[in-house]
Amino acid sequence: MTSFFFSQQANGWQQMIRRSQSGGFFSRLFAWLMLGVMMAVGLLVVVTVLLLSWLLIPVLLYKKRRAMEQMRQKMREAGASYPAYGRAGSQGDVIEGVVKEVEDDSAR
Repeated sequence: MTSFFFSQQANGWQQMIRRSQSGGFFSRLFAWLMLGVMMAVGLLVVVTVLLLSWLLIPVLLYKKRRAMEQMRQKMREAGASYPAYGRAGSQGDVIEGVVKEVEDDSAR
């Protein structure tokens, strides 16, 4: 049964190839030219996107670096107004606290 479907598919492909070969020279030339134009447009789009990504990388890195510098400046300002906060952030001290255990009635 599989061979029947394969032979039927093969016959279909052969008929399609025969029909496409029966076209004139100009129709084939037009098809090849259209294929070439489509490939050129696709290549142009890919190269454009690649170049834009290369151009945007330094811009995005600059913005990220500037945001980090602003964050550090805010941390320094916060450290000046809250000495313990600035000291803990700069030296890596442990902030002490109390853990309060709360029983959950819905778990029972």
